[in-house]
Amino acid sequence: MLRSTGLPPGPKGSLIGGSLSQFGAGRLDFFLKVAKEYGDISSFRLGPRRIFLITNPDLIEQVLVTDAKYYIKHFGARAYKPVLGNGLVTSEGDFWLRQRRLSQPAFLKQRVQSYAPVMADLTDHMLEKWKSGSLVDIHDEFSGLTSAIALKTLFDLDDVGDRTRFTETLRLAFDLMSLRFRHVVKLPLWISIGSNRTLNRSVKELYDVVDGFIAAGRARTQPGNDLLSRLIAAQDEDGTRMSDRQLRDEMMTLYLAGHETTALTLSWSWYLISKHPQVEAKLVAEWNRVLTGRTPTADDLPNLPYTDAVITEAMRIYPPVYLLGREATQDLELGGYRVKKGCTIFMSQWVNHRDTRYFPNPEQFLPERWEDGLAKRIPKYAYYPFGGGARACIGNTFALMEAAIILPAVGQKYFFTTENDARIELNPQITLVPKFGIPSTLKIRTKD
Repeated sequence: MLRSTGLPPGPKGSLIGGSLSQFGAGRLDFFLKVAKEYGDISSFRLGPRRIFLITNPDLIEQVLVTDAKYYIKHFGARAYKPVLGNGLVTSEGDFWLRQRRLSQPAFLKQRVQSYAPVMADLTDHMLEKWKSGSLVDIHDEFSGLTSAIALKTLFDLDDVGDRTRFTETLRLAFDLMSLRFRHVVKLPLWISIGSNRTLNRSVKELYDVVDGFIAAGRARTQPGNDLLSRLIAAQDEDGTRMSDRQLRDEMMTLYLAGHETTALTLSWSWYLISKHPQVEAKLVAEWNRVLTGRTPTADDLPNLPYTDAVITEAMRIYPPVYLLGREATQDLELGGYRVKKGCTIFMSQWVNHRDTRYFPNPEQFLPERWEDGLAKRIPKYAYYPFGGGARACIGNTFALMEAAIILPAVGQKYFFTTENDARIELNPQITLVPKFGIPSTLKIRTKD
């Protein structure tokens, strides 16, 4: 029921830009400030766009679950279509439902667990190259590892040259897309000048590489255990299969989801662990007791509850995806206010994961808070690093297993020290990346 025909409270901003300048100066702080000052539902403008920011878990569930069919992805997600095409992140309606249905069997728990040996082997291969005393960028190291894992499990790709070319080109494309997203006035991509020309060239290179992977996958006489092979074989109820373009869009999307988010989870986990020796000591004790020095398997993970709590807490403080958005396709009601067709709803994990109603001392890294069943006591959408509803991340089981295998595999052999004066700053793009990396010193872990 509508309580008001007006707008929720919020900053007025300027006549032309609204709150665009404050948003551009630091969106994470802006979201926190708005939520603190105006409550569970607030409103502001970004240029011509009307935004609602909601932080109440029940309202978030209404948008992501109850009223999900009346919303589509917001303008920010759609802006990445030039790179991701019409994959699961960007597609809508019946087409999205068909693609999700075809992709879902590839992510069943038993099939995901079959990738655990690949994750372990590639982690061990990385560790063989490390040297105690080396200065490394944690994020670069784990990004390289999860990229190798993603390309092996997605395409059965071992060639280091192909991996490097693919990841560097994708990173360039996303950097350019993020830069484009920040511009109020955007030149159409068909105007081939400046950054548009570089972006179009990068996207073409990416597509050419992935199309080559798909052609090689179709040419196999025997299907592999990679996700591409499973998606090539996937058949809808009417007998149809994915076209090459559909395969390309899904593989691009799955690569991003299966690579960068896990790399960030590991990067921020190790950064936090390096600053909290009592957490590290408890982790090492668990690994010594359960693993006794060996690389974990999927069967070991239920016996590593503190490892799981550390990963969960790291994703609370530094959620890889810090913002979800939806756009109303018709007039709706939300929190007693009218949401007009075309209005955008923002839901921020960065804000919700710092809500003192559910997380006392929210800025403190306290994995212990998850050890006594907290996840079952708090509302479902107080903590939602993988989104929610029908459009929750399809690869969440894959990502959590990957992080839980890599963390102890690395931590039993090495630890990191990060200087107190290291410049650690957040750069919120499509994910929450460290702007200047996380420079740290590698040190071999000795037995006490």
